[in-house]
Amino acid sequence: MSFRRVLPALIAVFAVVAPATAKAAGPEGMWQVEDKTGHIKIMKCGAQMWGMIAWQKTPKNDENNPNAAMHSKPLVGSAILIGMKPAGDRYEGDIYNPRDGRVYSSKMALLPSGKLQIKGCVLGGLICGGEDWVRLPEDPAAASKITCAQAHSPVSR
Repeated sequence: MSFRRVLPALIAVFAVVAPATAKAAGPEGMWQVEDKTGHIKIMKCGAQMWGMIAWQKTPKNDENNPNAAMHSKPLVGSAILIGMKPAGDRYEGDIYNPRDGRVYSSKMALLPSGKLQIKGCVLGGLICGGEDWVRLPEDPAAASKITCAQAHSPVSR
């Protein structure tokens, strides 16, 4: 078989595979938190990445928010990854911890395993803790409910 006959087929294969690979390489999409109690939808809003709670195993309100007026608001739809900007091979911004109502500096990076490493840091990044999230298939029903219009810091709502 001549190379000229095979070339169109190879181009067609790469045209389909390359965009799928490029999309999978970024943090955008739906992620399951390490303890499997929540799903986070990460999306690009302008030049930043934001992560919104798309699902909770046990739906809860934002009862630990320092703003008492937010205590009765559901956490689903709330931003937890806030204003993440590219910084070399990772993203940096803030993370809201609904368990204590505090915002921490944050870093996120895609690992070679395909997991997303999330870290929250204190003391200027000297002490960090975190977890690894697993990518989920996109759920159009859940994803369509989460928009960039909701992307704002939960402590400033």
